Amino acid sequence: MNIHPIFMLLLLSHILGDFYLQPKVMAVRKMEKWSWLIGHGIIHTACLAIILAISTYITIESLYVLLVIGITHVLIDFIKRFVKWKSYTTDQLAHLVILSVVWFIWGESLTVRGFILIEFEYLHKNILLIVLGFLCILRPIGVLIEQGDIWDFSKGQNPPDESQKGAGKMIGYLERIVVYFLLLLNQYAAIAFVIAAKSVARFPEVSKDGAGRTLAEYYLIGTLLSITSVFLITLLLGLLRI
Repeated sequence: MNIHPIFMLLLLSHILGDFYLQPKVMAVRKMEKWSWLIGHGIIHTACLAIILAISTYITIESLYVLLVIGITHVLIDFIKRFVKWKSYTTDQLAHLVILSVVWFIWGESLTVRGFILIEFEYLHKNILLIVLGFLCILRPIGVLIEQGDIWDFSKGQNPPDESQKGAGKMIGYLERIVVYFLLLLNQYAAIAFVIAAKSVARFPEVSKDGAGRTLAEYYLIGTLLSITSVFLITLLLGLLRI
């Protein structure tokens, strides 16, 4: 897949600023207080500014890109306060649409620094794509599953304690990481062993009658959702050869 390196860097800045540089407390408080929302906007814009400064020369176009993305990011998060739906998926799609529009307007006018062009010409451009995919399958996909936009895992289950939630999150991370690199190495058959190993570990819980049957269904949905998300990310980034 032929993706311009600067657009990939714009995606990278969004993922870093909206997920890895935004703690959970900020994600909650920004919906309640202006100070937290502005703080998130500053962090997100600063991350983008650093990436633009490293990869492009400072021009009027790069300033437009910085200002438009930074301001609209805060506006989208602000609008979420007043809408009935606060869908994580809708929010991220809005941000990605803005990134795409900004790229189509000013992207080709950005002056890329020479060493960036040299690295992408002589090194394997898939390195950045692999990093993007790796970052996507961790926090963004994890939040998608936690938010329950696709499936509400809280229905019919007793709320787990914090230690259980932390363990489940780590299992999901490790599962997606293993599947991701198996896909990159074209070791598709080995993915079945990952699913089998997880099933064996959970067998005492899911084999029980009554509540165990419900747990088995939720376990299956969660596992397939997690693995499918990795397939889609690698496919969208052009890393999956099919």
